[in-house]
Amino acid sequence: MTPDVRNQKKTIMRLRFQQACEAHQDGQYEETAQRVSEIHKMVSSYMGADSDLYWFGLNLTITWGEFYLQDDTRDFNAWAVGQACTALRAAA
Repeated sequence: MTPDVRNQKKTIMRLRFQQACEAHQDGQYEETAQRVSEIHKMVSSYMGADSDLYWFGLNLTITWGEFYLQDDTRDFNAWAVGQACTALRAAA
């Protein structure tokens, strides 16, 4: 797979992830599940075929799971900033 094609596939996964976050924030949970499912299907198709895409997508799904299981906010960006701040404090 060429680097351009790989980047296009990563962009598609990022877009689906962003769509899932926006749908979740808006309370559209069926739409959220659909978008996360699309990412998971892509991850499954890359297993054994392209480890870079596989791990990229797997990290997106793990991140989504961590966000979904927390109760602090429905805003992914706010949650992600909080996670980054926590990591920085731990590293200091």
